[in-house]
Amino acid sequence: MKKYSKIKIYLTLAVIAMICYACPGNDNSGNDYTVYNTADGSYYGNAGTGTAGFLIDMYNAADDNVGIWIFSFAKLPSSLANLDVTGTYSVASNGAALTFLPGSNNSDGYPAGVGTFVYNYNTQQFTLVTGGTLNIALSGGKYIITTDFTGKDYKTGAAVSNLKYSFTGNISFQDESGGGFNDIVKSNYTASGTPGSFTSPTGPASWTGQITPSSGADQFYAISGWGGATIGVYCDFKNGKIVMDNYSRIVHDDSGPGYDGYFQAIAINNSTKTVYIISDEYDVAYDKTNKILDFSGTYNSLPVYVGVIAKNRGTGAFEGVFTELYANAKLKLTATLQSSSNNSMRAGGLTYSASISPEEFKDYRIVTESGMAKPKGVSFAKRIIKE
Repeated sequence: MKKYSKIKIYLTLAVIAMICYACPGNDNSGNDYTVYNTADGSYYGNAGTGTAGFLIDMYNAADDNVGIWIFSFAKLPSSLANLDVTGTYSVASNGAALTFLPGSNNSDGYPAGVGTFVYNYNTQQFTLVTGGTLNIALSGGKYIITTDFTGKDYKTGAAVSNLKYSFTGNISFQDESGGGFNDIVKSNYTASGTPGSFTSPTGPASWTGQITPSSGADQFYAISGWGGATIGVYCDFKNGKIVMDNYSRIVHDDSGPGYDGYFQAIAINNSTKTVYIISDEYDVAYDKTNKILDFSGTYNSLPVYVGVIAKNRGTGAFEGVFTELYANAKLKLTATLQSSSNNSMRAGGLTYSASISPEEFKDYRIVTESGMAKPKGVSFAKRIIKE
C-alpha cells in the first residue's frame, strides 16, 4: 500500500484513531491538535463547476506516511498566482467553493484520492472524513490551517470524531491543471507493435487510431485502435486532469474460462519478471504545445507500462494481456476538425522506450500493488468516476 501522489490508499474509537495517526501536538490555542510541520499543495484548475480544485497534504517531515489528505474547492482564479484558498470550508460533493470533498472508498475498498481522509501508511489505518470544518487563513505570507473533522473508519464504518489537525507555514501549490478539456480536439496518431488477442497474440505491425473527445456532460476521450483496429480505450478528464480509465471493460473474450480486458498501468521489474498491478487511477500528462499525450512514469523506481490486460472473469485475477505493453508511451497527435468524418488520414505517432508482447508476458509473474511499498515522488491522478 502506498501514499497518493507522490495514488491510492489502502479504531473503532476516536481515541484509538488519534493514537494511531500521530501523537497530538499543541498549537498554543488551548485545544489539542495534531500539529504537522509540512504541507504540500496541488492545484487542479477548473473543476467544471466554476471553481478550482486543490489539494493539501499535511504531515511531518520526519515521517510522511502519517498525515491528512484534504481535497477542496475554492473560487476559480484567473491564474494559479491569484489562487485564494482562505476561508471556512464545509463538506459537500458538488464542487462548490469553500467545500471539501468527503472521503470515500474506491471499488476495491480503499480510500480514493479524490476526497478527504486521515492516513497512516505505516499501520495501514485510514479514516474517511465525512463532516466538520476546515479553516484556512493567511498571515504574514504563512498559511494557518486547522481542522475539526468527523469521519468513519474506512473498513468498519465506525464513527470517529475529534479529528483535529493544524499546520502553520508556507505552501507552494504545484500546477496540476494540465490545460482544458478542449485542448485536445479530434486527433490522429499512428502506431506500431504486435497487438493481438489474449489467446492468439498476433496482429498488424502497424495501425492507425484517433482520439475523440466526448460530446456530453461527462468529459472523457475515446482512443480508437490502441491495440490494433479492434480495441479502443478511454481516458477521463476531471479536475483539469487526464486520467486513464482502468475500470471500464473494453474487451469481452469468451475463449477458455472467459476474460475481460481493461486499460491498465502496471509497474514491471524486468530483472525478476514481476508485474505490479496499479489498481487505482493514473495521471496522463498532456503537452499541448507539442501535442503529446504522455503515459510515461515510474513507480517505486520501476518503469510504468500501459496496455490492455486480461482479467479472468471467474476468479477476478489478472492473467495476461490483450495488447503489447509499452513503457514511456507517448502519443504524438495531429488535430483534425471536430466535424471531420474522414478517418483515412493519420499523422503523428506512438513512441515508447520498451515493449512486452502478449507472448513474452506469459513469462511474467503478476502480483497486486499491495505487495509494494509507498512510492516516492510519483504523480498519480485523483479520479472522479464518470457517471
